[in-house]
Amino acid sequence: MRIKIAAIVMATLTATGCSGSNDASSDNAPKPRPAKLIEVQASSNQRDLSFPAVIRAAQSADLTFQVAGEIREINVLEGDEVEAGKVIARLDQRDALNRLAQAKAEFDNAITEFERAERLAAQDAISRSVLETRKTQRDVADAAYRTAQKSVGDTVLKTPFSGFISTVSGRQFQNVQAKESIAVLQSEEVEAVINIPGTIIARLPQLEPVGVRVKLDAAPDVEIVASFKEASGEADPNTQTYEVSFSFLPPEDLFILPGMTATVESSFLFSGALDIVAEGISVPLAAVLAEGDELFVWVVDLETMTIAKRPIVAQSDAGTYMTVTEGLSGGETIIGAGVSFFHDGMTVRRWVPE
Repeated sequence: MRIKIAAIVMATLTATGCSGSNDASSDNAPKPRPAKLIEVQASSNQRDLSFPAVIRAAQSADLTFQVAGEIREINVLEGDEVEAGKVIARLDQRDALNRLAQAKAEFDNAITEFERAERLAAQDAISRSVLETRKTQRDVADAAYRTAQKSVGDTVLKTPFSGFISTVSGRQFQNVQAKESIAVLQSEEVEAVINIPGTIIARLPQLEPVGVRVKLDAAPDVEIVASFKEASGEADPNTQTYEVSFSFLPPEDLFILPGMTATVESSFLFSGALDIVAEGISVPLAAVLAEGDELFVWVVDLETMTIAKRPIVAQSDAGTYMTVTEGLSGGETIIGAGVSFFHDGMTVRRWVPE
């Protein structure tokens, strides 16, 4: 009986030990690595192009006084949103107001003298030349009065358009010269500026954009719809590229400032024999692994979620893409970023942005 009980105890302990060993083995198994997966598409009449961009204000103005003087008021702070016509600063107006009062008095007197001369001339009491002199004096006084009015207006600095104040350099009681910067006003609308090679510019008549999107490097998960604004007519002498800008309004939940970096992505439909890119499969540069002179991509088996390194033949595309001419088929899934962190046979899972 004792032998039978001992045997049962030993069997139980053995089973427990085996179970614990399996659990430990399960815990030590490598967890699938999150990966950005993309399904590649076969060649079509659509091209997805991507270019690095820099953000700048769509409209910017250096706000300055037209006359010299002492600043008496500064009514804005950096970051303030302002409407068109807002008074942001004033100079000391005392001298300008005194000159205006004097000019008005002289103008009023010149009007009185001219009207008196008109009455006398009608009675042939004065010569025609005297009347012309009074008229000239009136006109000169009128011009001086208008100039004095403008001088008073020049002591008030207003915003020419709505936007926000990006910089304030003027200070209260500071003596400033004419045209000296007081503040910088920028429009709420911003633009993403890219540089495009001449090979694409030359083919613009064959390209029909079907959507332009801007992705900030600081918020890559947010796609902002943009529209074409303008393209430069001269190439940069150093890079031989052409500057193209796309305008957009920042989303309410993003604070976008000039100088930020971004990516402009656009899909184009093309017609004719377009040779700006080769026939093949377009993939992001970030999906291509370079080892010496050879290029590879990680192909994902969607049934087992394991990856395999596959050699490809590719050439540089426009922007941040490459065109694969050998080694990939439409509909296959590859890893789209961080390719240096993977190895053959690794198990992955689809990365989902939070």
